[in-house]
Amino acid sequence: MVCDCCGRKKKLFESFAAVKTKDGQLNFCVDCNDLAYKVRDDANEMNKDAYILHLEQWKQRAKKPSKQFVVWKEAFIAPLEKKINSSDE
Repeated sequence: MVCDCCGRKKKLFESFAAVKTKDGQLNFCVDCNDLAYKVRDDANEMNKDAYILHLEQWKQRAKKPSKQFVVWKEAFIAPLEKKINSSDE
């Protein structure tokens, strides 16, 4: 199994998170999964500085993203961007 975000291969006894999408399933290593949750939580808490930091860390981690991940990430981030940018008003 390979992480759809960073491309890291699953090691023996390592757990991966499975994210169901309309087109199937994505697999995330623990680090990528944690960053996805941090980005979502930062947007929900309107913590723009932490949101930007965690989003940048996630982008740096995503060295070998699958095509399915890229499509999912855009859909995942769009409402978060809208929410975090509405806090500026």
